[in-house]
Amino acid sequence: MASLAISCSILHNSCGSKSKLFEKLEELSIDGKLDCKDLEHFTQYVQQNKEDRSFKKLIKNGQADKIAIQSYMHKNANKAKLNIDQCGEVKTATNFAIYLENSASMDGYVNGVSNFESVLSDVVIGLNYHYEKSNIKFNFINSEIYPVEITDVNSFFSSLEPGKAPFKVGNQFVSELNQCFEKVLSETKDNGVSIFVSDCIYSLGKGRSTQQGLILEENMTKSAFMQRLKKSDLSTCILQFTSGFNGTYYDYNNQKTKLRQAERPYYIWIIGADNSVQNLLSKVRFTDMKGYQNSYFLTGIQGTEPSTQYLSGTNRIGRAVYRSQEPNDIKDIQFVNGVFQYSIAADMSSFPDRKSVLENRNYALSPGATLVSVQEIPANNRPTLIHQNDWQRIKDNKFTHLITVKVNQKEFPDELTIAYKNTMPSWVESSSNTDDSAISQTTQQTFGLRNLIHGVTEAYKTYNNNQDILFQIKYNLAIK
Repeated sequence: MASLAISCSILHNSCGSKSKLFEKLEELSIDGKLDCKDLEHFTQYVQQNKEDRSFKKLIKNGQADKIAIQSYMHKNANKAKLNIDQCGEVKTATNFAIYLENSASMDGYVNGVSNFESVLSDVVIGLNYHYEKSNIKFNFINSEIYPVEITDVNSFFSSLEPGKAPFKVGNQFVSELNQCFEKVLSETKDNGVSIFVSDCIYSLGKGRSTQQGLILEENMTKSAFMQRLKKSDLSTCILQFTSGFNGTYYDYNNQKTKLRQAERPYYIWIIGADNSVQNLLSKVRFTDMKGYQNSYFLTGIQGTEPSTQYLSGTNRIGRAVYRSQEPNDIKDIQFVNGVFQYSIAADMSSFPDRKSVLENRNYALSPGATLVSVQEIPANNRPTLIHQNDWQRIKDNKFTHLITVKVNQKEFPDELTIAYKNTMPSWVESSSNTDDSAISQTTQQTFGLRNLIHGVTEAYKTYNNNQDILFQIKYNLAIK
């Protein structure tokens, strides 16, 4: 107890003002270590409580001071094994490998000028700009992996044509999607990021019904990702794009259909260590590229709680008392017709799947509470989304989303929890079919896509011990 008193007097002159920080640090070090993930959680905790005067030594210019926080953790780690000195920005030594499936089903994307070639060019140019060019490798993949050198990016991709080198390499008529995933995943090392580009259409074996074949393929996908997740943490970002397609489409019975000027979906998978994937997504703006449609982000890292701020004047129904010294408490609530409604600003900038966080179906709330909406905060609050008084208080922070919640007086929750479930997004279902024999009528859909992405989702769910909660936001509520 004496050592505790000494550290309290050095840092805060009193133990009472330090108890919250100590408790949080003890909570994070319960496994006997403090690593980069713990540093991230602790930094977010400090940011959430920045208005609390006992946290002020860890705040600089309104933001959590990572240098001060690291120093604080070093001084108060006690017996926990500390490994936080190399945390932060991903080093440019990260290796990147692009794998472009070049099976016969992909010919239509490179037949003439298309968004597909433009996006591939943008990806390589972005990688070359932000990272070491020598650490970026390009490969074709079908039954095997075929490395290729790119000397001039624009001329390389504009030269891609069906039946011609460099696109014509390997056995283009033998390409099993799950074999591609197994190869890509096995090549994805801890210091590397793999970028896999494909139409993501399962090829079903003969002798089984369509349903049996899809279930078998889904299980093989799940197994491939589970085997890789056993080795180390891995995050996966699935990006859906569309592009012009001029060529032969092969349906699940291997019957051919000629498509001309059709818009077809294709997918870019970004797979690697979470910090490397997040770093890439923050630098190379895939969502701004031609034909971008949707995304889905899966990770083995859980428990990160975004920074939030209660807003007293935005979308309010009823009244309440909020004090910055108690940032997670909303007190003296008064209802209007049995309803209390309020909004909070949240920083979800570290969560790359911007569309999924807008879907109400992905949230679970405490009984008695209803999610009204989740909205992106526009730049400079234009058009006006947040009440002007609230905006003046938060405009210098990095809040990205506005969450509005309604509480029912009859089922009043003392603690309100807003939990985000990382479930498969609705766009996957609408983009999938189980019969592509009339492809000219379903050009915007991908055969078996739901099974494919469900297999990956289940692999991550198993890895996360059947927990699908990615983050939670909590507030204590009290009626007047």
